[in-house]
Parts: sequence; C-alpha cells; structure tokens
Amino acid sequence: MSRKTEKTRNQGRLLRHGRYLHGAAMGSLGFCTSWAVDHTGHGREWIEVKQLDLRLRNLPDKLRGRRVVHISDLHLSRIVSMKYLRRCVDRVNELDADIVILTGDYITHDRSGEYRQKAVKLIGDIKSHYGVYACLGNHDYGMLHSTHSGRPGLLEDLVDGMAENGVCLLRNESTAVEINGRCLWLVGLGDLWVGDFKPDKAFADVPAKETVIALSHNPRGIERLGAYPVEAVMSGHTHGARQIWSLSGGLTRKNRRFHAGMYDVAGRKLYVNRGLGRLGRARLNARPEITVLTLR
Repeated sequence: MSRKTEKTRNQGRLLRHGRYLHGAAMGSLGFCTSWAVDHTGHGREWIEVKQLDLRLRNLPDKLRGRRVVHISDLHLSRIVSMKYLRRCVDRVNELDADIVILTGDYITHDRSGEYRQKAVKLIGDIKSHYGVYACLGNHDYGMLHSTHSGRPGLLEDLVDGMAENGVCLLRNESTAVEINGRCLWLVGLGDLWVGDFKPDKAFADVPAKETVIALSHNPRGIERLGAYPVEAVMSGHTHGARQIWSLSGGLTRKNRRFHAGMYDVAGRKLYVNRGLGRLGRARLNARPEITVLTLR
C-alpha cells in the first residue's frame, strides 16, 4: 500500500470519526442532524440499531423468525432535520423488515401543517414485506396535545396523509397481518394523555386466542390493558429519560416506571423505544434508536 493511499484512508477514518463525534454531541444536546447516521457503511454512528428477540407464548410456527422493525418519535421540526430522518428511513429500509411499526409523535409543534405533510411523505417511503403500521402520539393531536386543540383539520390531515402514502394508521382499531397463511394481529391505541385511549373499541374485532401486538405511544398504556388479549406492547414517548421533572407544587422529580428497553409486565412484554427525534432537551446516554425485533 502506497503512502498516499494510506494517508487517504487515515483521512477518511478521521472524517468519519469527526462526523460521529459531531452527531453524538448534537444528539446529546437535543438536536438531530444527518451526522448522527453514517451513510458510508464503514463508520460509527450515534443512532443505534438494536436487535433482540421478542418471545411470544402463542406465536404460530409460521411466524417465527419474522422481523419487526420498530421506530418512534420522529419529531420532525426545526431541530430535527429532514435530512437526518431521511437517512434514518434509508437505514430502516436496509433492514429488510417483514413489518414496520411506528408508535407516534411524527411532528412536534406544527401550527401550519407543514411538517405533517413532510412527515407523511417521508414515512410513506418506508419499505417492508407486509406493510407499515402506526399509532398516534400526543404531539400529533396539536399544540396542546388535545383531541380538541390546534387548527381544525390538522389531525385529520395527518390521518388522511398516512393512508394516502400507504401507511396503516390504527387509531383505536385493529388489523390482521397475514403471513404464510397465519395472522399476526396489530392493535393501535389512541394517545393516553389526550384522552383518546379506547381499548374497548380497539380490541372489539380481535378474535380470541390470536397473537396480538399492541401499539401504544405512552408505555403506561399497558397498565390499562389487563382485560385484553395482548401478548406484547410497543411504545415510545420517553426518549429514554428515566426521570420526570415537574413544577407543580415546586420543582419535583420522580422516576418513570418504564423508560427504555424490554419489560415484563404481568406476563406481557413491553418494549419502549427511545425514539429517533428530540425535543431540544439535553439527553445523555440515550441514543436515537431503531429496534429490530425477531419473533420467537
């Protein structure tokens, strides 16, 4: 190897390492730039592609080994760049998913609807063998996170835009995904914080003794699903933060029961994804995440 070639390679490694450090620094401060995702395929990256098994008791043999890719909390906004999220989608598409699940908060504050339009087109570019399925998060409802807040029609624009771009948005409803003649049932809940969490409606059409995965943006939703036939719940919302700070009655702090990763809750699996986007708040040791769950 010539000295010139070796020098060029070293410069390339230094550049990729510099990009990683820049993406990590900006991500820790609460901002998401394209530097968080390595597009060369040879360098370190701030975003984490996390792979693990999801073991379900009643899973049919024909569904074993299927790959579910889970992403959450894109938060497209001024501080989460479209270029960054585009690279995240490219990374998802490289994973050859059987199913892709999204668990809410596709935008942050979006009074005009501009970011909603961009978000649904971006999500529409996600590829999988058996479809892309989504639920809503609190930010998707409007500025005050309410079913009655924000400019009239913005939530409907998001819902319609998802459908137009080939995404199955489940708002308190269910669908059966048929793979090799067997069904995996997906149930999407409305958001817990905004009062749109309606499990009676969501599970109404789910047959007994089926394999069911629920999509609930807020992981605390699993605490209200005790009477329903669900084996696993996919969530986001927390951005990996272990603690919640509150100003009510003075500055107080409490620990979250569920903040990130896999939990066993009364015999059911709960997975809390740390999300891809950020809200402009410092977050240490909570890298953006794409989760690959292999059904077992």
